[in-house]
Amino acid sequence: MRRSSIPGATNPLWGAFVALMMVATLLPLWTPWPALALLPGVALGILMMLGRSPSWGLYAIVFLIPFGNFRQLGGPLPEIKIHWVLALVLLVVLALRLLREQQAVGLLRSNLWPWWGLFLAVSLFSTLWSAYPLEAGQQVLLTLVAMAFFALVLVFLDAHALVRQLPVVIVVSVSLGSMFALIGYLFGVSWFAVEVGDDFTRSTGVTSDPNNLAMLIIFVLPFVVFWLAHGRRPLVRLAALVLLAINLGAMVVSFSRSGGLVTALLLATLLVVNARGLRPRHLGLLFAGGAMALLVALLLVPQGYWERQATLTASDTDRSINRRASYLVVAGDAFEERPLIGHGPGTFRELYAKTDWAQRFDREGATNRRFAHNTYLEVVVGTGVLGLICFLGLLALAARNLWLARRLLLARGDPYHAAQVLHYLLAFLFLLLYMAMFSDVFQKYMLLSLGVSQLWLRFALSASVEGRD
Repeated sequence: MRRSSIPGATNPLWGAFVALMMVATLLPLWTPWPALALLPGVALGILMMLGRSPSWGLYAIVFLIPFGNFRQLGGPLPEIKIHWVLALVLLVVLALRLLREQQAVGLLRSNLWPWWGLFLAVSLFSTLWSAYPLEAGQQVLLTLVAMAFFALVLVFLDAHALVRQLPVVIVVSVSLGSMFALIGYLFGVSWFAVEVGDDFTRSTGVTSDPNNLAMLIIFVLPFVVFWLAHGRRPLVRLAALVLLAINLGAMVVSFSRSGGLVTALLLATLLVVNARGLRPRHLGLLFAGGAMALLVALLLVPQGYWERQATLTASDTDRSINRRASYLVVAGDAFEERPLIGHGPGTFRELYAKTDWAQRFDREGATNRRFAHNTYLEVVVGTGVLGLICFLGLLALAARNLWLARRLLLARGDPYHAAQVLHYLLAFLFLLLYMAMFSDVFQKYMLLSLGVSQLWLRFALSASVEGRD
């Protein structure tokens, strides 16, 4: 008998793979969705492509972060999201690379893993004693997913990505969402805006929530300002100026009060950071431009935006602020009951729904299972003091990595990359500040920043060694 000319055709695994592909391709032809017969072939093509250039798969996941309302596959698989599929393929590629290449194992090294492990252990222990094991178990699963994403960032991104591709992907994707937010508000497109009252519309962009849109814009602003202040070509600075206007405009039409407050603090910080190296003539131009921008803002910003910002001090009459105050009361009571390990990760909503506060602030068509609107409250209620220490330790060490990388780059005589690291750090820190007013324990830009902090430190250390050599 003549052997097959196909390499590996005699391997039983090869035969099983071919049989599986045939079944997966033919089976959908007898369903109401015959188009799914194309899916196995497409998935195999994606696997082969990402096997050669896995970083592009990671860029695609990062690009899709702002598109929360448009990531579903649709059809018979409405719950399956595109970034999940990409992440699963990348995990397969990562597993194969770890089996083949010893270098890939070294890329996984990070000083953040012990804190990840401790947070996971506390979450598991808290889940065992939780009155809501299903909800807590789902949160533990999300912790594992977050750790997997962290691993993908460590292995599939490098210094070149940090300096060039990654900022472009982040800025372009968020700015597209901001542009759609402006379109939704100006032209009443319901896909990109939501009506929250009579004659009151808040833009969501391509996210599911106006406050989430504000959070994304806060994270992206330092990257845009870095291009504006340190761009090496006039065209780059002009593009940055346009992108800054688009994102600030989207922040306004989101009508996010907390977003507006954090943005003001961020812009002031960015002004101080970038004004140090400017000459007096440039400072004059900067202040003149800032005055013109303020004048334009006063003319173009809707009056309703200023009226909504004014309600930040109207705690006696503003229902939203009073509702947020009730979250603090419920969180305080829950913490007193179980201060050490909490009630189980992700269980604040279940606790709140059973209180009188939930009935008092009941809204027609909305669930009483409300988030705490504070990520750190979610963590301390779910996993207690131990979980909060692990979570804050993880964030603090990531911030330290970025700060240390900046110091090393300055010592090496590389002010450009040191400034870039500083803007990464500001994006991370102000994201963490906003998370004190928004619940998202596994916010994707936060997870990305954790991995990026290790990559910047790795780059700075290697650059320092090369400089000494």
